[in-house]
Amino acid sequence: MKVEAPFFVPFFRENCPFFTEIKDDLISIIYEIHKKDPYKIQGNFPKGKHINDKLTSSDHNFFKIEKEPIIKLRSWILEQLIKAYQNLKIKGDRVVITESWFHYTKKGGYHNYHTHPDCPLGGIFYIEDGGSKMGNSWINPIHGYSHRISDMWCKPTYESEFVAGQLILFPGFILHSGKPHDGESDRILCAFNSTPVLHNEQIIRVSEQ
Repeated sequence: MKVEAPFFVPFFRENCPFFTEIKDDLISIIYEIHKKDPYKIQGNFPKGKHINDKLTSSDHNFFKIEKEPIIKLRSWILEQLIKAYQNLKIKGDRVVITESWFHYTKKGGYHNYHTHPDCPLGGIFYIEDGGSKMGNSWINPIHGYSHRISDMWCKPTYESEFVAGQLILFPGFILHSGKPHDGESDRILCAFNSTPVLHNEQIIRVSEQ
């Protein structure tokens, strides 16, 4: 029997092997930025009502900060992105992180359903769970999943558990959300968009990382 998956939707998951070494310093860097304008959208994007007022969203240059914990994490994430794109048979001269930011969320904070346009693979890196294992939720993009029997193997949503030090890569076109935080301490994560550079004329917003 030949098996194909023409509408395969890939997710990649990997634990950072040196996370405990950088965690405290990473949180310290994020906290210093957070407290400059706490629980606000600090950058120009995103706009709209899909982020509530119990969450700090930094500007979109987080991985451009030249401090050791971020440099080390950025390099490791780029390695994982290269492996993921190779797994998908997407070949390019290099892979770049085009935008990156953190979310610093207190109890009740959330990031409602949204997508990441022009982003073959987006990513979330979990840092501090804040006393809750509530992670993210993705909506199945394949129509027909709601049948009561097919739902046994093709769920309407995919829910992640918040595991500190874990990276999740996913197709940016899939609707997803940061679920309402129900822990007593603040929840911290960072996220990013990426793309392979396929040719010199490709018009993209490319970071210099």
